[in-house]
Amino acid sequence: MRETIVVFAGTSEGRRLVECCARYGRQVVACVATEYGERLIPMQPGVQVHMGRMDATEMEAFLRRQRRAVVVDATHPYAREVSKTVKKVCGALGLTCVRLVRASSEGSIADEHLHWVDDAGSAALLAEGLAGNIFLATGSKELAVFAEQISDFSRIYARVLPSGETLEICRKLGLAGGQLICMQGPFSEEMNRAMYAHVSAEILVTKESGDAGGFLPKIQAALALGMECIVIRRPKERGLSFEAVCGMFGIGEEAGEDAKTEEKELLLVGIGIGTPEGMTREAREALAGVPVIFGAKRMLAAVEGFFGEKVCSYEGEQIAAYLREHPKVKRAAVVLSGDVGFYSGAAKLDETLSGEGWKVSRICGVSSLNYFAAKLGMPWQDMKLCSAHGREAGLPTQILRNRRVFSLFNDGAQLIKLARSVPKNAFSAVRLFAGFDLGYETEEIWRGRLLEFASEKPRKGLCVAVFENDQADVTVTGSLRDEVFFRGEVPLTKEEIRAVSLSKLRLTRDGVCYDIGAGTGGMTMDMARFVTDGKVIAFEKNPTACELIWENSRRFLGGRLTLAEGSAPEVFEGYEPPTHAFIGGSSGRLKEILEALLRKNPRVQVVANVITLETMAELTALVKTLPVTGVEIVSVTAAKARKAGTYHLMEGMNPVYIISFAGAGEEEVRRHFG
Repeated sequence: MRETIVVFAGTSEGRRLVECCARYGRQVVACVATEYGERLIPMQPGVQVHMGRMDATEMEAFLRRQRRAVVVDATHPYAREVSKTVKKVCGALGLTCVRLVRASSEGSIADEHLHWVDDAGSAALLAEGLAGNIFLATGSKELAVFAEQISDFSRIYARVLPSGETLEICRKLGLAGGQLICMQGPFSEEMNRAMYAHVSAEILVTKESGDAGGFLPKIQAALALGMECIVIRRPKERGLSFEAVCGMFGIGEEAGEDAKTEEKELLLVGIGIGTPEGMTREAREALAGVPVIFGAKRMLAAVEGFFGEKVCSYEGEQIAAYLREHPKVKRAAVVLSGDVGFYSGAAKLDETLSGEGWKVSRICGVSSLNYFAAKLGMPWQDMKLCSAHGREAGLPTQILRNRRVFSLFNDGAQLIKLARSVPKNAFSAVRLFAGFDLGYETEEIWRGRLLEFASEKPRKGLCVAVFENDQADVTVTGSLRDEVFFRGEVPLTKEEIRAVSLSKLRLTRDGVCYDIGAGTGGMTMDMARFVTDGKVIAFEKNPTACELIWENSRRFLGGRLTLAEGSAPEVFEGYEPPTHAFIGGSSGRLKEILEALLRKNPRVQVVANVITLETMAELTALVKTLPVTGVEIVSVTAAKARKAGTYHLMEGMNPVYIISFAGAGEEEVRRHFG
């Protein structure tokens, strides 16, 4: 059984829509406020008319009697209270409610005698300060405002509807018969001009009623007579054009050429945690007027009650293909979980569909972060936000470096895997808050230690988590102290040298960093502490050193490390191009290593530590011939105090040369290597 279309038909567009629905065999109920409005609805098969104003209680009872109703609010743009009531009642009943909006006329005509104001009070104040008779074409509801503010009431001439109710309003305000023009519009420019001239009007006050309300003929007639025109702007609102509403019901062919050229709009709608109750009012209103709704199966289940056809797809190319195959669809939506700006697929969809000629708009939703933090009674402004949902998040490092971390997960099994993989000594103090099935009846929030979660049973479906670590290393400068490393007999780049080298590397949070000849992993650990959203790869050929790197990784990085065992540069094969590279040891293959780095990334930032004069001579010769730029050479000589009884002796370290430079760019590198 098809839906009954209930139209609150307070405008000419509303009446046109009723006629359209009837022509296409749709059951339609037209709601009008007065007997006069009832007479304007043509009697046709399938059309019922409800006459009379309704308060919220009466409207709710009326709409409950309609079977599978879809409501169209086609009331006058200035009938704000009626629109609010319709929206509120439909929301309470879970009915689709579409607002039919007229196109704005502001900007369609410009003249120094045309004045735009925001409300009737402003219009009355402006008219009071102008000389001459005032022609009011604002309807009867605002007459009291003008009666109160216009000191010389005899200046007012009002054009109103020819109904008993309207005449009673005018009588109570004291408007004499000669001051009233009781006629139903809209009127032609010639008719308007004749009326203005008849009452010697010098000021026109009207509302922005649009083409359907005869706005332009009113204005053009007044300007032709040299009158001042005061226009009350239409309240800003979201809604659909007449053609879009017709298209929504599959009756758009009669819209003519306008429908063919109508702008195509795609809404990316964040629907929160995936339940109807978790959606914002803006999201509900937007989806109410959409003929086609795309989304994943779980998301579509949340919007099942909306009118639009549901298409199970959330990939940009698939959605674009569907829309190309259905050219009559001019408005569509993609429903996305959470908020469209928080680890959402909205950006990729925007890029794909914008390229197909669609205007893409975003409507925010309540993110899982907002919801979960509220459930925990916990502020989230100081949390480190990340996602392990289908991506590498480097969570162990994030947890060790931040007091609070929020993350998304594919499912509970992924969270269990994390709990089982982290070293117990480093993560023993970490608390975990995990949320499952948020917003549903099966919602569960788990609280405890992260290590305890390792013995939990896996939960299916998306989950979220907050990690709390009161012992987090939140320092933002400096290198790790030498004495905290596992060292054995393998060399370690000293703390002071690492500090200067790090400054010359100019690391970025999302960089890809190579530590070549990593030794015990001193630079690896330091780089990883700053490259929280990227990747650090340690390259080392000594098996003993590799074991120490792993041990230090578990202590400082929670085991998050990419370690490549082998000789450089051959071992680089298969790894992503570096943005930064530190060379601590080259085993006599400095030239091959630098050439390999430049081929991988022509703009790589490189820092090398050199101790011997022979290597220094080789490197200074290489930077003169290789395609590099910004060469800096720093000689660092440091001494560190050593305790000797009750005294401290300064013990000098070997001098170290720190050379830094960057690749000169793709064109230079290509020219150099041919």
